[in-house]
Amino acid sequence: MPRRKLTYMRVLLVSTYELGRQPVHLASPAAALRGVGHEVRTVDVAVDDLDDTDLDWADRMAISVPMHTATRLADSLVDAVRSHRPELSIALYGLYAGVGSSPVDARLEAEYEPALLDWVAGGGGGSVRHLGRSEFMVPDRHGLPGIDRYARLEHAGSTVLAGAVEASHGCRHRCRHCPIPAVYDGRIRVVPGDDVLADIDNLVVAGAGHITFGDADFLNAPAHSLGILERAHAAHPSVTFDATIKVEHILDHREIWPHMAELNLLFVVSAFESVDESTLEILDKGHTVPDMAEAVTITRNAGVHIRPTWLPFLPWTTPDDVADTLQFIDRHNLAGATDPVQMSIRLLVPAGSLLEDHPAMTPHLEEYDEPALSWRWSFADPETAMLYKELEAIAAHASDCGQEAVPTLNEMRAVVARFTDRELVSLEEVASTPRLSESWFCCSEPTGSQTVSIRSR
Repeated sequence: MPRRKLTYMRVLLVSTYELGRQPVHLASPAAALRGVGHEVRTVDVAVDDLDDTDLDWADRMAISVPMHTATRLADSLVDAVRSHRPELSIALYGLYAGVGSSPVDARLEAEYEPALLDWVAGGGGGSVRHLGRSEFMVPDRHGLPGIDRYARLEHAGSTVLAGAVEASHGCRHRCRHCPIPAVYDGRIRVVPGDDVLADIDNLVVAGAGHITFGDADFLNAPAHSLGILERAHAAHPSVTFDATIKVEHILDHREIWPHMAELNLLFVVSAFESVDESTLEILDKGHTVPDMAEAVTITRNAGVHIRPTWLPFLPWTTPDDVADTLQFIDRHNLAGATDPVQMSIRLLVPAGSLLEDHPAMTPHLEEYDEPALSWRWSFADPETAMLYKELEAIAAHASDCGQEAVPTLNEMRAVVARFTDRELVSLEEVASTPRLSESWFCCSEPTGSQTVSIRSR
């Protein structure tokens, strides 16, 4: 069969939100598209406006949707773009491409570059989920906003420019509340070490003194990832790093943590989620509450900080469950390592979630909310619904006014104590904990200001 002649296109790649990071999910497809001759412009609407001149220039537009918040914002953006250029061909690409609600021409999930190249060249639209092995390239960050416009490392009274890379895609695990298993089904795809190292080199040249590994779990491929970290530290001995790692992997690889500290792994984000054992089992987290406590001890003894993430509000949550989480935070001196937004996160159940058919979840599901990209559900305990609203309001206010984490957590603690009639001790920050200047969260609703910002463009 003769090969189709490639028509070079003008492609507009857009990111709506990528956790306060310079978007690797713009840089990676930009490299692939430019590599075959297409002209590419990149716009991150989290920090810049999307101009009409960009829309008028483009032959095709593709929007990155690596997380729920980005997808909600992308749906609003598609509606706005359609009002200006209704004939423009638009694709969503990334982990959440299959669940967006706005009408688009193509939805490209998982390892999206091959399908994106085909679509831009005139291939078919519709939904494509590619899980095969891809040919990776060094991300091309030319044209992206500078890293000085994104989250920075805050530690020991100073701030440091930060960049983000990915050493792998997907995840070996099937935590039921996570969107990744619904797409990758336990698979991972590793990015060649030379490409990751070249990307780190470019970020350091751009001024980064800290690098985030944005993998779903950095130890999904431990030998691969550790090798990259060793090479990165050798090339840039003053640069620090952080990564996301499951409790289960912290325990399974407990012998490597002193070495990780030597390699300047400054902190690790770990999804603790709950201190209720039955909830951990329903979510298929692969760890217990004592495991979480042990993970704190292992990392701290090695000199690596740990920042837990939490999922405190599920249909069966009671106010006492939230109080138990705050007590765990106090008992293990995690107040300074806990972003207050973590105490106000409510479970999302998007289409295809592994929780959709779970017997613990199905009694609580109502109808699917297409604009929200999630099944509606209600709290079994009406008191919990009221508690959730109060904690959500506190977290939003603290974010808007820049209030420090520990005072915000203590404000939340007072509310929880009122709902439970329990005496909860005041939380204190025992030691300074490194953090990025934008709070980490994944499966959560976009804030009101984010949605308004997109709709006003």
